[in-house]
Amino acid sequence: MQSPWSPSASLSRRRLLQGAATIGAVSAFGGVARPAFAADPKRVSYVGWEGYDSGFHVGSFLADNNATIDTTYINTSEDMTTKLRSGGVGTVDLTTYNHMYNPLMGEAGLLTALDVKRLPSFDKLLPQFKKMAASESDGTCYGVPFTFSSCALLYNPKKIPVAPTSWKDFLKPEYKGRVALFSDMLTNILVWAPVATGVKDPTRMNKAQLDQTIEMLITLKKDHVRAMPASLGDGAELLIRGEADMIMGWEPMVSWCKAKDVEVKIAKPVEGTWAFVDTFNIAKDAPNLELDYAFVEQAISVEAQAAFGNANLLGVVNADAVKSLTPEVKALYDFDNLDAYFQHARIYPRMFGTESDGEHVTYDEVLDGYERFLKA
Repeated sequence: MQSPWSPSASLSRRRLLQGAATIGAVSAFGGVARPAFAADPKRVSYVGWEGYDSGFHVGSFLADNNATIDTTYINTSEDMTTKLRSGGVGTVDLTTYNHMYNPLMGEAGLLTALDVKRLPSFDKLLPQFKKMAASESDGTCYGVPFTFSSCALLYNPKKIPVAPTSWKDFLKPEYKGRVALFSDMLTNILVWAPVATGVKDPTRMNKAQLDQTIEMLITLKKDHVRAMPASLGDGAELLIRGEADMIMGWEPMVSWCKAKDVEVKIAKPVEGTWAFVDTFNIAKDAPNLELDYAFVEQAISVEAQAAFGNANLLGVVNADAVKSLTPEVKALYDFDNLDAYFQHARIYPRMFGTESDGEHVTYDEVLDGYERFLKA
């Protein structure tokens, strides 16, 4: 499965709100054929990341609600936008956007503004996520946080005995050909812009700062990087096979490598990194609104959160679920000091703007810059 927190690197411009071309959208999102049910359960349409629907199968939730779920799994966040804009509004129930997309998608009329009072487990969210949901778009909540993680600087301590202290360590001559970037645009831009320019919020950088960021990425690509693995699994394999000593990674990769008897640690670069927070959304004009609230409630419930976090080695948002996490998962996300985790792994409030304000770069300008990096 591709990264569930970043758009594809191959996006063409004007896609952020428009989605991909709608030709062939019916065949691409035809859904999964289901057998007939004698009790005629209500069918809820889910368009989102594979695995994020696992909480709906915890306990007897589906049976208790006389419901079944029709799943359409995505490869990029833009797949959800494509689906909604090509006939999905009025037929899709649930999506799983990264929180940065929510204000734009809500303002574009693709998501329902949520009444969090209809979600009993909302009050159990960790304070960092409860605050985020309430401040998405002028106080309107278009998505309830569900899980989190970050782009972690991973390194092999047998090859690098002293933990790296900066992303700039990728540029050191002794690591030439022994480091790896990711292959997706958003992660590379949001991680490397603060390194190249010192900007606090990369989504609010100017054109000169974007150019500096692209130049640093080009330097890395041409002179230092061994590979830009296409998937998280491919990145872990570089560490497992000893082909890279330091990479842009993801917390679960520590455990993946451990399972192959390779020790990998997480460094804390002084520039920080980007935190990914994925959410559950109810699509605009969803056909099963009442039931959809029950599905979102289930996704953030204690039982579903604990099962999801342990199975996927990912952070959870329900405070009561934390006590049911394995020590391994708790340690990956520093649940004993979550404020410190988010001081390092930064949450940016929304995506790059779609229209120029005369000061900050637009999403299209970022795409243009990244295309220049890819072609270099």
